[in-house]
Amino acid sequence: MTDVLVYWPDYPKNTAAGDARRWHSNHCVFSDLLPGDRLWVVTSGRCLGLEDESAGYLLAMWPVAEVVKNPGDDAHYPARKYQHRVLVNETEAILLDEPVSVDHIIRRDVYDQTVPVGRFLRGPRRLTDEKVRQLRNAAGGHLAQKWLTASRPINDNDAGAVEAGHEQGQTP
Repeated sequence: MTDVLVYWPDYPKNTAAGDARRWHSNHCVFSDLLPGDRLWVVTSGRCLGLEDESAGYLLAMWPVAEVVKNPGDDAHYPARKYQHRVLVNETEAILLDEPVSVDHIIRRDVYDQTVPVGRFLRGPRRLTDEKVRQLRNAAGGHLAQKWLTASRPINDNDAGAVEAGHEQGQTP
């Protein structure tokens, strides 16, 4: 399984336009993705209107449904500029209700805290298993709950079961 960190600088604008569940890119990492691989979507505090403008925030985890050659049917993502279209598994996609600060995980020591996250995340990055564990831990119980329930709304009985499992150290 491959996990890829992607930076989405204009997340609110695109989600309002309905582009929230696909990704366009010319980067070669996307040609190797298979169904079940995952995109970890981050943006900046500035994009979200948060006080820590330069920090990176986790917004979503998108399992890949399929990677296709961009058919060029979207004027915002012309095929000559964006060769790959990653389609997201809608059923298993996890969109966090609140952004989670993950700057301490994704920022390398060489970057000062004042350097905007977009400056050093210009392209996608493959994540190690350790980085994925760190992202899951940072998102905590909220991500675990959404992961276990496949982002479905849950009832009170399910919430108790998820919390009990989380307290016992069981993470998805």
